[in-house]
Amino acid sequence: MEFVDFTKLIKKKKGTILSLTFLLIIIVMATSLLGSLKYSAKSRLLVVQNAVGADPYSVSRSNEYLGNLFSQVAYSGSFFNLVLNSQYNIDKTYFGGNYSEQIKLWRKTISTKTESDTGIIEVNVYHPNPDQARLISLAVDDVLINQNANYQGGGEGVKVSILDQPLVSDYPNQPNLAYNFAFAVMAGLFLSLIFIYLYPESTYDVRLWPKYKKRTKMRKVGQINIAAEAKMVEKSETQKFYDREAANLEDIAKEELLKKNIFEAKGDISGILK
Repeated sequence: MEFVDFTKLIKKKKGTILSLTFLLIIIVMATSLLGSLKYSAKSRLLVVQNAVGADPYSVSRSNEYLGNLFSQVAYSGSFFNLVLNSQYNIDKTYFGGNYSEQIKLWRKTISTKTESDTGIIEVNVYHPNPDQARLISLAVDDVLINQNANYQGGGEGVKVSILDQPLVSDYPNQPNLAYNFAFAVMAGLFLSLIFIYLYPESTYDVRLWPKYKKRTKMRKVGQINIAAEAKMVEKSETQKFYDREAANLEDIAKEELLKKNIFEAKGDISGILK
């Protein structure tokens, strides 16, 4: 199919494109809202290695390595157990089911990333309860600060410090509804274009709402105009009728005056009778 032909097809199938896109948006947003809405607690930590006399570049690279290491360790089962059994009052019933299910949920609960080669770790914790999100985030930071020796061989030479305490979001931000909406719009348009390309026949038209009937509206406007013209004609005919009646009454009045001989006509009185 040529590009020009496909452009014409798009104009012809606008209803199908909009309908399919709208349908996908509804499905994606409904799925997002039916899932559990979660608050986030965000904190930032800095990994520093005390290496006296070492090359600053080597220290920087080492900090980057440790930051990446800790950010990946946070997803592990052993780290999860340390967090769950910490001094913070974490609701253990939230992580129900067998061990495999617990780890799967844990990896959806926590998200970590490092900032370039700075050794800074950003920790995000998601939970339906904002208080629990904050407690879990505090527990994660505590494990990274006080028990990081379990995951690295640097011993006392490695120090993890808190840059930003856990900050809990005011509103649920997972799933990301704005992102999901934008994704649904783009995916809907793309898939609908593929659909009309594969099935250009009118038999495969999809419409979620009635077709806009422009002709019907024009017909209604025409009917209104015809009715208005008919009223104007009717009014004109009525006016003519009244004019004729007035003229007849005037003629009758003149004849009555002449019959009654109210005054004696002298000379030409046609001008008076008119």
